[in-house]
Amino acid sequence: MNVQLKKILEEKNMSFSDLKELLEAKGIKVNNSQLSLYSSGKRNPKNKKIWLEIAEVLDVNLQEIITDINSYLAIMGEISENDGEKNCKTENEKMNDLLYQELLSLIDINRASEMEKVQRYCSLAATFEKLGENIRREGAVIYVPSGDSVMKKTNPAIAEQVRVNAALIKLDEFFDKKRELKPKNRVEKDWSKFTK
Repeated sequence: MNVQLKKILEEKNMSFSDLKELLEAKGIKVNNSQLSLYSSGKRNPKNKKIWLEIAEVLDVNLQEIITDINSYLAIMGEISENDGEKNCKTENEKMNDLLYQELLSLIDINRASEMEKVQRYCSLAATFEKLGENIRREGAVIYVPSGDSVMKKTNPAIAEQVRVNAALIKLDEFFDKKRELKPKNRVEKDWSKFTK
């Protein structure tokens, strides 16, 4: 993994200790040796969100730190997946999420496989929205440092959103069949924004 953390710290006249202090101020516990391992690309934090926190405290884009596009995509994908799962679980616990309620009304809640599809759909929908926010915030084109130059690349969140959209469409086939079996005397919710 190509990581430019040490270079960015040098440009900002900062040490690992300085970065550690900034992260600790945000409640993130990390030591200098961990930061050194992350910086060398020898180790990746278990919680990939730490990369976003490091980028935020250094006031740079994550792409400036993780310059290898495949590594960047893998990290963003894992963050999005985890966020989606957490968001969905939070909504599930509250039991007031309309999408979750609508999907639950379509299935046999005693069948684990059908419950798993609801959970997966909620997670994917949350991920789709998160990626959309990323695209709106960073734009369709991002600038990635490459050696001494900067390259323009398509925002990797776009490709990830297309992949998530394909998975949502596939799951929609299952829920559409369930909708056909339900009585038609109720108002249908429009979830098409997740499956465009």
